[in-house]
Amino acid sequence: MFKQDRQNAIVALLNKSKSGTLSTVDIASKLEVAPMTIRRDLTEMERNKQVTRIYGGASVYIEKSTDEKKILQKEAKSEIGREVAKLVRPQMTVYLGAGTTIFASLDFLPTSSDIQYVTNSDIAFHHLAQKDANVVLTGGTYHRTTNEFVGLIAQQALNNFVFDLAFVSTNGIWKDGATTSNIAEGTVQKVAIDRSTKTYVVADHTKFDQADRFSFLQLDKTNSLITDSGISKRDYQHFKTRTNLIVGKKAEL
Repeated sequence: MFKQDRQNAIVALLNKSKSGTLSTVDIASKLEVAPMTIRRDLTEMERNKQVTRIYGGASVYIEKSTDEKKILQKEAKSEIGREVAKLVRPQMTVYLGAGTTIFASLDFLPTSSDIQYVTNSDIAFHHLAQKDANVVLTGGTYHRTTNEFVGLIAQQALNNFVFDLAFVSTNGIWKDGATTSNIAEGTVQKVAIDRSTKTYVVADHTKFDQADRFSFLQLDKTNSLITDSGISKRDYQHFKTRTNLIVGKKAEL
């Protein structure tokens, strides 16, 4: 059995399991391969967010909710949020994708009436609306895990606009591509990207060398990657050859 076929079979076995979990030994027995082979597969599959590793085995991968993601890398995301806000100017039309890194910019964004914000994020919409910003929510099919609207209605709404700036988020950057867990999420962001003069990917340093299930944008097709001061020297040297790199700074005390 080829590796990809074996890994697909592992996902199928976990989905069929009543508990959603299986031990390494059980998987190896069912697929008639050595446990060491399964351990290597599970390590790779966890990195690619196909499974979640547990002691002695694996479970079905479940994407973290927005509330769970909000508490991760809060200061790093604030650094990025401040850089996002610096790019927004009067009379611009700006797309804001869903994602907690973009949410970190909401308190910093200017809200003058001549700036038009458009978003498929329920959280971003309500936050900006409470600040009396000029903001449009796309509508569409609601994805509860990420609190965003996706699908044809969301895509059609975005096609009505021409954006000066599009800020898109990612669950991980892998082989210089921005990835996401759901193809519908990536498709909505691609529509906004295609309708925008400039595109910015926002990602804190922990997202580098991480992959999710679907790739929707290569970095060399963007105007900039915005990240935080925690970026390593190795990643800094690498990404500055792929796109313009904007690095946030720690807040002054």
